Amino acid sequence: MSKQLLHSFRSHVVVAALSDRAFAVLTSEQDATSGARVYELLPPAVSAHAAPAKKRSKVNGGGAEKDSAADDNVVKEGEAQETKSDLSADTKEEIQAVCSTEIGSHIWLAVSREDKTLSLYCVADVKFQEDVMQLQPVAIYNMPKRARCLVFHTLPSSTGADCHMIIAGDLSGDAFAYPVPSYDAIDLTAAAAAKSSSRRLLLGHTASMLTGMQVAPTNNGRQFILTADRDEKVRVSCFPETHIVHGYLLGHTAFVSAMDAVSGDGVRPLCLTGSGDGTVRLWDYQTCKEVGMVPLVLQPPGGDSSNNDDLNVNDEGLREAALCKDDNNFDENEDESVEFDGDCGDDDFDEKCDGLIAVPLAVAMSSDAEYVVVAREGISSIDIHPIPDPDPAKNTSGLSSMFLSQLVSLHKKQTLQCPSQPLDVCLLSDGSVLVLAREPEYILHFRCIGSEFEDMTSTSPICSVLASVATSRSISMPITALEYNEDGTLKLQKKVDNKELDGDEAEGGESNAGNSGLHWNDKERKNTHRLANGRRRKRNCKGGGTGEEEVDP
Repeated sequence: MSKQLLHSFRSHVVVAALSDRAFAVLTSEQDATSGARVYELLPPAVSAHAAPAKKRSKVNGGGAEKDSAADDNVVKEGEAQETKSDLSADTKEEIQAVCSTEIGSHIWLAVSREDKTLSLYCVADVKFQEDVMQLQPVAIYNMPKRARCLVFHTLPSSTGADCHMIIAGDLSGDAFAYPVPSYDAIDLTAAAAAKSSSRRLLLGHTASMLTGMQVAPTNNGRQFILTADRDEKVRVSCFPETHIVHGYLLGHTAFVSAMDAVSGDGVRPLCLTGSGDGTVRLWDYQTCKEVGMVPLVLQPPGGDSSNNDDLNVNDEGLREAALCKDDNNFDENEDESVEFDGDCGDDDFDEKCDGLIAVPLAVAMSSDAEYVVVAREGISSIDIHPIPDPDPAKNTSGLSSMFLSQLVSLHKKQTLQCPSQPLDVCLLSDGSVLVLAREPEYILHFRCIGSEFEDMTSTSPICSVLASVATSRSISMPITALEYNEDGTLKLQKKVDNKELDGDEAEGGESNAGNSGLHWNDKERKNTHRLANGRRRKRNCKGGGTGEEEVDP
């Protein structure tokens, strides 16, 4: 599963995970080009990880917790490595997620690691010097499971004493809230280990694991917490009354690998999700309706991403496949849902779609909801898709207002080449894009100039100082942010037995190694396509009189 390795707060705070080391880059909020200061976020001197806690049953809201031996089976799959009490020194400090915010005049940073610790750091006085300052954690929390998603949030109070918290979503499907200590009460000279009893259980996804989390305020004063999981869905819960479920975002046919959400004054409440089914979908999380979709993309043969084609699919997701189209010949006045005609057989379909799905490993959306950014596994580039304005007076895409009210086209894109496969992406408040990559660049910076994004890595102070620090420490970056099993299948992908659909492997083409279900040319998708073609021909025979022979699905 993907990790939260890059995070920003506005445009002056960036925190990045470089292998097993975390760095924060702070710039001037008034003038980002004036210089940058780098802080290294040190791990706890002595691991605060104790014996594994008892499994707890998940209660949706109220913070109630209950010990239960029966819950052992809930987190057993995908969490076998968590049962080991002794982690090697090489892996226990591996970073799972990073996060940042500003509370008052202080910068707060958070890092979760492989050893199930959550460390909080505070920067009170930023001095722009060339040397790297090392920060010790001011609070360390013991988590029951590894956390892959972190969110800082503040709950306003009528008494004026706002409640500041860090919310961690872990691999057992639970979201816990941990308090952010008051700056006046912490000891900046030594780390203070916090008790795990201070955490509060907000919600839980039964028999699943969280893969993304966002807290999003709405224009009407309500707040939602959006939690994505391994089971193809995003839950929209009220916040802080998390026991109240507002709705679900349903439509993906595989695990949700990445998520982002925006909201604010005059901004439509939108959520962006990437999935193992290869699609990236745009949602209105207030109505829980899908409003747009980026087509599925296949990994190019041999890892060459220069000629990757989109595979268009209709609004029913992967239920009915569509013909591959060249992006250069895309007609913006045409509905992106393209169906196979009656003359397209399975052989043509297999030839078009013989490849591995490029799983979206990171997605991001601009704060004004003008464009989305997508990074995919196996492709050394990122795609930027503008979001058409739903206001007919401002819409220049040529799409009808009726169509825009239901589903916007996200096919148009700009592809930005990267020297290596991206590991994560994030957006600054000025609209520029940061991309976490491998050495020697480590981080890339793209800024929108006019209507196109341009590479400004060479002149970005964020990139220059971070690359200099990482190079001096000879940091080696991982190849991917996703986790794989020993047989090469994604850990997030559920095991699927396709033999029930078709007992003969020869007809299904290539065997689906490990039953990962990620190969497009598997029997289940072929069988679905055959049934869809049969229904289509039957409808044509009844309504259009095409003369085709009816096919019984």
